[in-house]
Amino acid sequence: MPSEEVSVEQMALTVGVILLALVPLAGKHMTHLVASALLLSLAATSFNLLFGYTGLLSFGHALFWGVGGYTLAVMMSRFGLGYIESFLAAIVMSSIFGAIIGFLCVRHTRIYFAILTLAFGQMFYGVAVKWDFLGGSDGIYGLPRPFNSLEIYYYFILVVTLASLYILWRITRSSLGLSFMAVRDNAFRAKFIGLNVSKVRLTSFVISSTFSGLAGAMYVLLETAISPETMMWTHSAEFVFVTLLGGPRVFLGPMVGGFIYSFLADVAMSATEYWLLVIGVVLVAIVLFFPHGVLGYMLKRRGER
Repeated sequence: MPSEEVSVEQMALTVGVILLALVPLAGKHMTHLVASALLLSLAATSFNLLFGYTGLLSFGHALFWGVGGYTLAVMMSRFGLGYIESFLAAIVMSSIFGAIIGFLCVRHTRIYFAILTLAFGQMFYGVAVKWDFLGGSDGIYGLPRPFNSLEIYYYFILVVTLASLYILWRITRSSLGLSFMAVRDNAFRAKFIGLNVSKVRLTSFVISSTFSGLAGAMYVLLETAISPETMMWTHSAEFVFVTLLGGPRVFLGPMVGGFIYSFLADVAMSATEYWLLVIGVVLVAIVLFFPHGVLGYMLKRRGER
């Protein structure tokens, strides 16, 4: 019965939230690991709004993670603003960067769009490395963590991440989300029925960059530091890989991929110095055997896709 399936999914989600709420009982390492996984999942989910729902592959999405993070760090360390003002500034700045860069990119598609976003990401990475105001290659460090407690800040991250995921989920279920998918599936037909394709793509880009910037800002205070490497193309590729790992056509796919990647990386780093090789082999195997992502494969086996 459909009602039974919905109740099972709601029960699984409830159990998952309860388990996340109990994470601080497992110690500081696990708390930090899960907090990092939550923020990676939020950034990947926001990226997937652009990739999985709108059909645009960005290789420079870590730029907005970095913009949010650097804005917060600069506001606190250079101008002495508080947490709330700095967070708001990070969100606004990420939206502005998303609007400007998106305007220049969304008129192009496929490989041209991907290359443009990659170019912008690397350009701002170079700016961060050379500009002393942003700390140069060392970045900005020594920022105070909110609440003076990792455990309390973890709950802040959990609440904000869940609220952000809910907002993104509602967007995908709205008429705006349907517009994203219409443009993804057939831009010419979407234009024929009256949609402004460039405007739809730009809207998706701005929303995606805003939530990625929010995740980056929260991550800076988790690590109490930020460096230019947060805007490297390798970090952008991490968003892409996590999304593909979990399933780009499933809303919770990037979250599943984010947790798999984070825990696999943690185990591999503690086991061998060749942890990147281990992760590469395991994750490539997963992608090859689960082309729709782990969650996509599970839903397909249940006959829901």
